Amino acid sequence: MKFYKPGEMLAVRKAFGEAFYLEAKKDKTITMVCADLASSLTLNKFWEAFPDRFFNCGVAEQNMIGVAAGLAIQGFNSFAGSFGSFLTRGVDHIRQSIGHNNLNVKIIGSHGGISNAKDGPSAHALEDLAIFRAFPQMAVIVIADPNQMLKAMPQIVKYPTSAYIRLYREPLPVFTDKNTPFTIGKANVLKSGKDITLISCGPVINFCLQAAKKLKTQSISAEVIDCHTLKPIDKKTIINSAKKTKKVITVDDHYINGGLGSAIAEVLSENLPTPMKRLGLTDFSTTGDYLDVAKAVGIDSDSIVKAVKGF
Repeated sequence: MKFYKPGEMLAVRKAFGEAFYLEAKKDKTITMVCADLASSLTLNKFWEAFPDRFFNCGVAEQNMIGVAAGLAIQGFNSFAGSFGSFLTRGVDHIRQSIGHNNLNVKIIGSHGGISNAKDGPSAHALEDLAIFRAFPQMAVIVIADPNQMLKAMPQIVKYPTSAYIRLYREPLPVFTDKNTPFTIGKANVLKSGKDITLISCGPVINFCLQAAKKLKTQSISAEVIDCHTLKPIDKKTIINSAKKTKKVITVDDHYINGGLGSAIAEVLSENLPTPMKRLGLTDFSTTGDYLDVAKAVGIDSDSIVKAVKGF
C-alpha cells in the first residue's frame, strides 16, 4: 500500500476510491450501490473492473438503500454511497430496511460537513453525524485525511455491524503518515498537552493542530485528540485527557447539536463532569472557498485559538 506524503494536497474521497478498489480485488463479495455519483466518489476504477458488482440507482437514495439491504440479505459485503447531504432522503429506509433487520451495510457519505463549500448550504452535510449516531448497531467513522482512509478501509470491510463513513470533497493537506495508528473505536492523541484538550474529527483535526502550534507561542499547552470514531466512542482516552487538562473544547464540522461535541459531552457528563465548550455550526452555512467558509462558521485555527483564550 502506497501512502501519501504529509503536506500533499488530496481529497479524502480520492483515497477512498483507490482503497475501495484494492479491497474489492481481494473480496469478491464486495458490492457498491451508488446514487448516480460514481465519479464524485471516485468509484470509476471499481466500476470498470467489476461492472457486475456495481449498481447505479440514479438520483434515488431511498431505492439505493433498499437495493443495498437486499444485497446484504443475499450475503454480499454491501456498500451504498452518495453525498452525505442527500442521504437524509433515505433515513426512513435506513431505519426500516437496514436497522430493523440488523443488516451489515456500510453507508458512504461523501462531501461531508462544509467540504462542498462552493456548492452552497444545500450541499453541505451538517446533520449526518447526529442522524447516524442515533441508530442502534451503527458505527460512525469520520475520516481525517487520505492516509487514514487507506488504513481504515480494510477494517471497515471487515467490521461486524453496519457503519456510516464520512468522506470529504475538498483537497486538503495530508497530515498523518504511515506510522500514525488507526483502529476503529480507538481515538488518537496526536499531540500531548497539559492545559486544555482539543477534540475533533475529520480534516478539522488539522485546524486543531495548527491552533496548538499558535497556542504554544503563547505558553498554552494543548492536547489534540482525533476522535475519528464517534460510535463506538473511546471513553477511556477522552476521560484520561480531561482528567489531565481539566478543560475540553470540541470542534465540529457539523451542527453544534448531535455531532462530536454532543458525543463528548455525553461521555464526560456521565463519567467526569468537566468544563467544556463546543465549537460548531449554529445555523445554515454559506457559499465560498473552503477556508473562507470554515472561518465564517468559526471552526478554523484562528477561531479555535480565540475560543481557547476565552476559555
